[in-house]
Amino acid sequence: MGLASSRMAGHFVWDQTPAPRTNMSLETRITEAATEAVFRLHDDLRARLTALSDELRAAAAAAGHEAEIAHAEATTVLQDEIARLRAEVADRDRQLADLDQQANTARDTHAVTLARFRQHADATLADAEKALVEAVRQAQLHEAQSKAADRLEPPQVASHDGSARVQALALAVTGMDDATTLSEVLDALSDGLKAQAPRSAVLVFQDDRARIWRRSGFPQETPGIGAELHLPDHADLMAILDSAAPAIVEGSDEQGAVLGLAPLPVGQQGLAVPVAIGGQAAALVYADGASTGKPALAPGWTDAVEVLARHAARCLETLTAMRAAGYARTQRPAVVVPMPPHLRIVQRPTLETSMGDAIEQARRVARLLVSEIRLNREADVMEGRAQGDLGTRLGEDIERARRQYVQRVPEALPGRETLFDEEVVRTLANGDATLLRTGS
Repeated sequence: MGLASSRMAGHFVWDQTPAPRTNMSLETRITEAATEAVFRLHDDLRARLTALSDELRAAAAAAGHEAEIAHAEATTVLQDEIARLRAEVADRDRQLADLDQQANTARDTHAVTLARFRQHADATLADAEKALVEAVRQAQLHEAQSKAADRLEPPQVASHDGSARVQALALAVTGMDDATTLSEVLDALSDGLKAQAPRSAVLVFQDDRARIWRRSGFPQETPGIGAELHLPDHADLMAILDSAAPAIVEGSDEQGAVLGLAPLPVGQQGLAVPVAIGGQAAALVYADGASTGKPALAPGWTDAVEVLARHAARCLETLTAMRAAGYARTQRPAVVVPMPPHLRIVQRPTLETSMGDAIEQARRVARLLVSEIRLNREADVMEGRAQGDLGTRLGEDIERARRQYVQRVPEALPGRETLFDEEVVRTLANGDATLLRTGS
């Protein structure tokens, strides 16, 4: 069989015609053998390429199927995430709408409350103004009648004055017993001291300083409410603080200001009583009779001052212990209890004299006006306390309130300006006058 071949239809076809071998040279036989090997290699490669192509098609089909599945899964996850985000956005929109509605409601409620407070305050101020004018008129009338009676009759007021002091002492003790805060105890103590001596003061100790809580009867140049005294600069204060015992203060021309307050003339005496809590002096009570134009000190006045100081100490200790134990003392509500015929509840008046009524009404007017500043500028009040510049932040409001106060309170009332200043320090500066400074 011959090895000749021809290309038909794009591929090789073997020629089946036999050829004689006798005449073939060696070169021809090698050529035919090589050609036969090439054809075999070609067929093998073709078969392999076909198989490889089939494998690639199968792999591509599988990969395409897996890609479709992965795309479908990713699309599902993405759609779920979009739905969740849309639901979250919708929920937040509802929350924002609710918050906006609550804010609008709170704003409306605050506006209504503020309007009611102002309406009530205006009505109360009007009533207080009328009562104040009437109280001043009654006080002036009472003073005129007293002067006329003094000209006609010899003075016989010793027993009355003594009973008034005792009544004021009982009233102060009751006020301290009813107090629910430490500040109320100190205020009741200060009010009680005014009836026992022409000049009085309450100082509160804190670290190496003594702050003037309240004072009465001292000259205008005396350090005011909220002023701080550096204890190392005042040997008498340090001595009383260290001893924690009452001390009699003798007047002297060379002594200068007693306890950092004011000089005490020769021949006058004062009394300083520490208010101790747990054996440590937390405050100091001072009283003397150096004020001009005031009646002389009554016998036993030192005992009354010491009773007030010691009772204040017990009340402060009680409130401090209750606060440490987690109890809050509340004002006892007024309850009407049926009494047997032979019993009668003791009713203590807040102030007995008409001048006292006038002073109390003036304080009420000042309290309402200053409280309105605190209500309207609460954020500025808190920030001003923290920064110590209440006078700068609230200066215009304070002066506006002062003008309204002066218009409502008669000029004839003693200490008219002082009453307003005390209320500003107490309500806005929390008792610390240094927080009312102005400027940087």
